[in-house]
Amino acid sequence: MIIVLKIILGLMALACFFVFRFISKDFTKVRKTDGFDNLSIWERIRFSSVFFFMFSALLSLFVFLLYFIIIPLQII
Repeated sequence: MIIVLKIILGLMALACFFVFRFISKDFTKVRKTDGFDNLSIWERIRFSSVFFFMFSALLSLFVFLLYFIIIPLQII
């Protein structure tokens, strides 16, 4: 049962990594467009803060999942 749980957590961590990668690629593509250059400073800060909030949320979820994969689990 614990092996199945660790496999599921590993797959969720892998999915989290792929979502992080796709969001980071999208963020870099958007920053290179002409429309991003025409935004005001406040709109750029707001846009970037949304992406960095998503990055930090995905990173914390990834670390949380890795923690449960690495530590020894026991069923009491």
